[in-house]
Amino acid sequence: MLEKNDKNPKRDVSPKVGSVTQAIAVLRYLAANPAPRGVNTIARDLKISPSSCFNLLKTLVAEDFVDFDQTAKTYTLGSGPVALARRALDPEAAFSMLRRDLERLADHHSVAVSLWRLTRRERFVLLGFVDNEMATRIHLTVGQRLPMLGGANGRCAAAFGGLQQAEIADRFAAVRWQQPLSLETFLAESAITRDRGWALDDGVFLPGVTTVSAPLLDEAGKLKFCLSAIMFHGQHMAAKLDEIGNDLLAAAKHAAQVI
Repeated sequence: MLEKNDKNPKRDVSPKVGSVTQAIAVLRYLAANPAPRGVNTIARDLKISPSSCFNLLKTLVAEDFVDFDQTAKTYTLGSGPVALARRALDPEAAFSMLRRDLERLADHHSVAVSLWRLTRRERFVLLGFVDNEMATRIHLTVGQRLPMLGGANGRCAAAFGGLQQAEIADRFAAVRWQQPLSLETFLAESAITRDRGWALDDGVFLPGVTTVSAPLLDEAGKLKFCLSAIMFHGQHMAAKLDEIGNDLLAAAKHAAQVI
């Protein structure tokens, strides 16, 4: 995975609010441990005093961020974070607006079609995907992240992300490619992507998986999203991949006007 050092000196020296830090720690703990936990167990594992932990949990329960079992006297993660997570993942509700178009593409080409957002941390995060009626499918998880220059999305990022060649080289070196790929080949494929408007990764980033991606650019021409068709390697011939790429490009241009 590509990791970007985004430390901000001013942010680092700013004082942290202890109670907020502890509340976040409790939520992360409950998310990582789905089995119900009692207050003493939570306090011990997080090294928080039982009284402080109880007050934090009581507040989080009142805000629907934590659920409390009156009988067992245990706590689990509540539904409150869901709305926040959805808003953070897709602030423009882009996937909801584009879902019908993605479904048409998926059905027409017998592929999975996904929408990825490029975050400020320079990763692509999956906002959502639609499948087709094929018996065998490729598993995707909403919220999963990919490095900025990984796969077909990465070639779009190199072509339309406004990066200098030295920046591309640094980010490219941090990507785990499953098949050998030189920087020179990647740059050449990114140049092709810039000319034709869509990108192809034919089993290089993920073995056995072919991905076709088209960029969604904002009004300033900056890369913001990618539409991707995902299929098994060898599922479609070159002519069909060209058709998928051109259809994705048309859909991406239309989507850029909607979002």
